[in-house]
Amino acid sequence: MNTTCVHSCKGLCSALEVAEHREQEAIREYTKFAAGCDYPDVRAILDELIVEREKALAFIREKREILTVKFHAIDRINDSFA
Repeated sequence: MNTTCVHSCKGLCSALEVAEHREQEAIREYTKFAAGCDYPDVRAILDELIVEREKALAFIREKREILTVKFHAIDRINDSFA
């Protein structure tokens, strides 16, 4: 997924969308590998990677929600001057 930043983040940050998509892909791939893995140490590493990627995904989603709230507040302020 190759995307160029358009520098108009208001509600459409492609960088965060790409990051979220890649984290989801990594989680799916690691989960698939872990499910078929017969070696406990490797499975434990993959499980740990899954947990870390899930944390990263939750972080991205949380920050995107914060940005959405900020953008809505800015819109309300701007609308009050119109």
